[in-house]
Amino acid sequence: MLLVDICVRSLSDPFDPTTAVQAIDRLHDFMRQLVHRRFPSGEHRDEAGAVRLVTKTVSWDDYVRLSFEEIRNRAAVSVQVTRRLRACFDDLLHCAPEERRAPLERQLHLIDAQIDSNGASNPDSAVWRQSDPQGIGASRAGKVTQLPRRCLP
Repeated sequence: MLLVDICVRSLSDPFDPTTAVQAIDRLHDFMRQLVHRRFPSGEHRDEAGAVRLVTKTVSWDDYVRLSFEEIRNRAAVSVQVTRRLRACFDDLLHCAPEERRAPLERQLHLIDAQIDSNGASNPDSAVWRQSDPQGIGASRAGKVTQLPRRCLP
């Protein structure tokens, strides 16, 4: 996916986390459109209903991995990107039917593991775990306000 490549490249040298966040915004939109969509089985049947051909298909889990795994692996260098990813997963979990939540929960667990491996005793580790749709965080005096989320089946 081109958006994944853009995001991963922007987390390299020259470092550009804002571009990464913008790519995640578009990936998030794309995944929101897929979260309730039925995926083809890959089975092609004849008029009598007999399976004549089985082709490979892409599942929800495949889309989650393709869209976010490389980004998540690179996000450990940017609090902004980590926070935006968390907001994306939180929103998708809010909208996803139960059978589609496991891959998203796995990605959140892996983000937390990366934060822990970077130093759980780091006083900023709580900041890295905050969900933020812009990635930039709230001011010290205020709190990030999120708009109500609507999920369309």
